[in-house]
Amino acid sequence: MEIVINFDDMSWAAIGPELIIMLTAFFILLAGLKKEMDTLPFLSGVSLVGIGAALLFTLSLWGGAPTVENGGNPSMFSGALIHDRFSLAFNLIFLLMSLFAVFGSARYPQESHENKAEYFTLLLMAVAGMMFLAKSGNLITVFMSLELFSIALYILCGFSAKHGTGKEGPHSKTELTWETQASQESTVKYLLTGAFSSAILVYGMALIYAGSGTTELRMIGQLLTENPYTKNTLVYIGMGLMFCGLAFKISLVPFHSWTPDVYQGAPTPITGFMSVATKAAAFAVIARIFFTALPELEKAWMPILFGTSVLTMLVGNTAAIFQDDLKRMLAYSGVAHAGYLLIGVVTNTQEGMASILFYLSVYLFMNIGAFAVVFIMEGEGREGNSINRFKGLAKRNPLLAAAMSLFMVSLAGFPPTAGFFGKLFVFYAAVKKGYILITILAVVASIISVYFYLRVIVMMYFHEDESAPQPVIPKGMGLLVTVSCVMVVAIGLFPSFLMELARGAIPF
Repeated sequence: MEIVINFDDMSWAAIGPELIIMLTAFFILLAGLKKEMDTLPFLSGVSLVGIGAALLFTLSLWGGAPTVENGGNPSMFSGALIHDRFSLAFNLIFLLMSLFAVFGSARYPQESHENKAEYFTLLLMAVAGMMFLAKSGNLITVFMSLELFSIALYILCGFSAKHGTGKEGPHSKTELTWETQASQESTVKYLLTGAFSSAILVYGMALIYAGSGTTELRMIGQLLTENPYTKNTLVYIGMGLMFCGLAFKISLVPFHSWTPDVYQGAPTPITGFMSVATKAAAFAVIARIFFTALPELEKAWMPILFGTSVLTMLVGNTAAIFQDDLKRMLAYSGVAHAGYLLIGVVTNTQEGMASILFYLSVYLFMNIGAFAVVFIMEGEGREGNSINRFKGLAKRNPLLAAAMSLFMVSLAGFPPTAGFFGKLFVFYAAVKKGYILITILAVVASIISVYFYLRVIVMMYFHEDESAPQPVIPKGMGLLVTVSCVMVVAIGLFPSFLMELARGAIPF
């Protein structure tokens, strides 16, 4: 068998942002071996430089990226990767969200810890995996990219950055704090359920390959259109298994049970990063698969996605009502928002895909701001993220309370915030396709969510806690809160600009 490598479509510049992030991660890992460089200011500074360089490189690629209008060929590396504005838009989401985890080093890892370099290395490798996932044009590339960022996140969720020095051994006599035990529990749950979901996903991919004879997404779509024999049982079963595997990453019901426990136990910077980045990565590949490879099977997968979306919205919002821990509440909120996003996939239209991209961009700023405030208000022990810690915040720090209120009303979908238009464009795509029922159910779910979002505002403005300390705001977190507020208001006032960019990024 002769293997022929096509060197003509190896566009190294197109994967420049990914290469920058990976090289930065390798440099940080090596720099951590040298005592003079193994300091938080240096390691976090290098991370920020790498992320900033990747952001600038991504923006420089935007104008020349292939689109439907210019007729460019997005395929590269023999179809393993796809270079288009769609993947570049997701690059921006991943890179911006990674800033939250980097600025979180203001609290942990601490200077005395031995695993500072590993924290930043794993974070950047997770970002690189997500970026490659958004570019994947082959099922093999999809699985490799998915595992790259998943394994990094498994470790980060159990990272002993907050309550461990990195010097502890298996026989150490140290007494574990609640935070350490919760972190260990979260990483075990995430690892075990993630391993099962990966096994289901790869089995589904194997069945699709067996039924179609190829792993390239564009070729699968072409064969399903032209060759009726590829519409066989193996492909249908493989499609279902693949969706189950990806549904775990997005926290769709009934694959969401890991989410609140993992979000609560993981370090807050990692929780905030995961809350948006993992959803964006999984939705990027779901869009590639269902719009590029499986549009011919819409009659089979649309009812499944329809039901999953409705269940996810209703269960997520209902469960969030009963949560007193802010991280758990935001975890169930994220479950519900995944249901809203899935409506865009259900529509199977370019308008639906553009609405997903718009919604994720808006969700980025709403969530990064909300988790930044949670980080600032975080305390020690089991009640460290209790909603009661927000009592009387409006008197202690009016600006921080106002920012949190803005994020809560935007997440609830009140006009004229960015969150309102995020839902509006998704609902409009569904109504335009004739899916009135799912739109009505989504509105009902949104009404349910108003209770637990406004509950936080009520705690800040209508309850008192004289013994609560004055919150200390790290510079990085203060910057994130400020920028997030500005973006939530700006997008709410001028939503059409971002929506037009989203429409221009759709390659299908």
